[in-house]
Amino acid sequence: MIVAVAILLLAWSLSAVCDGLGTAGYLIEISREVLSARLLPLVVFVLAAAVSFATGTSWGTMAILMPLVYPLGHQLPLEAGLGAATSLHIHLAAVSAVLAGAVFGDHCSPISDTTILSSLATGSDHVDHVKTQLPYALSVAGVAALCGYVPVGYGVSPWLSLGLGAAAVVFMVFWFGRKVDQLPGQ
Repeated sequence: MIVAVAILLLAWSLSAVCDGLGTAGYLIEISREVLSARLLPLVVFVLAAAVSFATGTSWGTMAILMPLVYPLGHQLPLEAGLGAATSLHIHLAAVSAVLAGAVFGDHCSPISDTTILSSLATGSDHVDHVKTQLPYALSVAGVAALCGYVPVGYGVSPWLSLGLGAAAVVFMVFWFGRKVDQLPGQ
């Protein structure tokens, strides 16, 4: 727990420094010219996944990105002139993207504590554990990106995206999935 607490304290410290420097306001200002508000949730998801994968911590990623993404997700869609409902959905999706991307990167990272402990607890080779979970995590991340984060930026109902995502996962299981050989006598 000491390592986790140290990571959180350092992340909160970095967050306080970013707040003191006005980093969120600066990001909003430069993002207006470079980043489409409609693609914000997708960009945040990819960024959170990359940071979490590289650092091996979802908590640290959340603590670093949330104070930056929350105001950005609120201001950018409004300043882009999007409707109130679409702006709200983009804001919520951007906040969700921090959480989902951080957890995705943490579970795929070979330096993550959860990945290391999982392979140790099950007695499997660590590299094999990482290799076997990557296809599953990447396929679900792709569904989340294509059926959730992209459509929400264009005003598609989150409920429709949820149904589309569920259908995509079911399709992938039936199309790409294989039955496990049954043991003799079953």
